[in-house]
Amino acid sequence: TNRYLSKIPAKALIGENGARYGYIKALLAVQLKDPNAAIKYLPATNKGVSAGLASKINQLRQSALAMGGKDNSGTAAVNVQAALVPTSVTKIGVLLPQSGSLGSVSQDIYQGMKTAKRALGKNTELTLYDVSSGGGVAQYQKAVADGADVIVGPLDKETLADILAQPQILSRPILSLNYLTSNKNIPGALYQFGLLPEDEARQVANNAIARNQRNAIVLAPNSSWGERVANAFKTAYQSQGGQISIVEFYADAPSDYSANVQKVLAAGQGKANLVFVAASPSQARLLRTLLSQQAPNLPVYATSHIFSGRTDPSKDSSLDGIVYTEIPWIMESLQAGTLNSSTYPRMYALGMDAFLIAQNLPSIARNPAAKVNGKTGMINLAGNRQVQRSLTFATFANGVPHSLGR
Repeated sequence: TNRYLSKIPAKALIGENGARYGYIKALLAVQLKDPNAAIKYLPATNKGVSAGLASKINQLRQSALAMGGKDNSGTAAVNVQAALVPTSVTKIGVLLPQSGSLGSVSQDIYQGMKTAKRALGKNTELTLYDVSSGGGVAQYQKAVADGADVIVGPLDKETLADILAQPQILSRPILSLNYLTSNKNIPGALYQFGLLPEDEARQVANNAIARNQRNAIVLAPNSSWGERVANAFKTAYQSQGGQISIVEFYADAPSDYSANVQKVLAAGQGKANLVFVAASPSQARLLRTLLSQQAPNLPVYATSHIFSGRTDPSKDSSLDGIVYTEIPWIMESLQAGTLNSSTYPRMYALGMDAFLIAQNLPSIARNPAAKVNGKTGMINLAGNRQVQRSLTFATFANGVPHSLGR
């Protein structure tokens, strides 16, 4: 590879080509266990570099630092890897878009944060920074300059990647409202929080095993989301001795699912003692009807995604009997009669818990065994500083959710 690189004329190594050249040279240096050389070859900044390459450069820099490399100033840069834990939290900066496709969702998240502030942290200052107009990096730096102790957000993975691509600016912890797809080389500044569907699928699997239901049928949409949820359930279930009769991926579009249901029931005949369904509300209604007709005594489990968050008994009566995971805030709002007043009630609850976690980060980060009773579930901090949730269980009766407890 070095031989090929030596033949590239210097005039060709401008802009992103120069960054790619440095990245490959650094990659070779890491292979040769020379982390200092690797850091020297990598571009000092990611300005003008595509997001994909910037992410690779950032990951390689983290690998070199973890090997004992020093930054370009000659100072050991281990603090990039060490977890950032604030001593106290009096100011929280919030990075959310106020326009675009995520603008309305973000408004509900921020309203949830303000509600939590009124109840829990009247002396904690909350400031919103619009990433749709200023960009994630600039707004993170502005929040830090304004004295924020913790940064909450961003919501979308692209903006998060832009910030993480510049680890040298990370001087305050970030509580992102989404999760990275890769768990490698995560900077110590990052804490990840969101409504992760895999958490719910694993909880359903654990609950089924606890009930001694050890043979399952899995139905999931043929999509990346469906595969994630199905795989999370399957892995958790099988790790505890459960057996999977069949995993069936149905069309992720309005369709007749009769053939899918007949196939899984035939595969599980005489063995299966539960069906796990990953589905949207409209998909779940159709699947539940077919399952009720053909296997009325077979228990059906699902995640919170089967309920839109807005009550509609005339449609949801077909979901009666399904046992599913639900966040406490939905059940509290149903009981209070206020659920339909929020456009995105689960995101509102996400905002409330984001404030709760950010305000209590000093104690939560220092005590991995700590559990916090939040509005999105029972919260704890897992490995790689990921926030995990344990939800309540609920079922539908006459088209309305009813709590079953944890």
